[in-house]
Amino acid sequence: MSKFGGALKKLQAVQTQSTEAEESTPILPDTGKPENTKTSKSTSTKTRTPEILETGQPERQGPEREKYSTYLDTELVTALKLYAVRHRMKHHHVVEAALRAYLQGKE
Repeated sequence: MSKFGGALKKLQAVQTQSTEAEESTPILPDTGKPENTKTSKSTSTKTRTPEILETGQPERQGPEREKYSTYLDTELVTALKLYAVRHRMKHHHVVEAALRAYLQGKE
């Protein structure tokens, strides 16, 4: 897995789709521009539901989450990311599981 995850594959898919759309759109001979430039609509990525890149399926909605950041030792961050990649997890899920286990052990 590359350090960019599935972003490169998604970009290539979008480029392929836009190339196919351009080929199917008639070009006006005088201007060299596509005929339907004003009527073509593009889907905004902000309005779409989050998708899992490999399957294209909507991401499951779990418990409500709040963004939180902190500082960690560089070696710990590297180990965290390696663990996440090896277990095909997102790194914030690894941190969440570890924190839950730690706090349950303290009670």
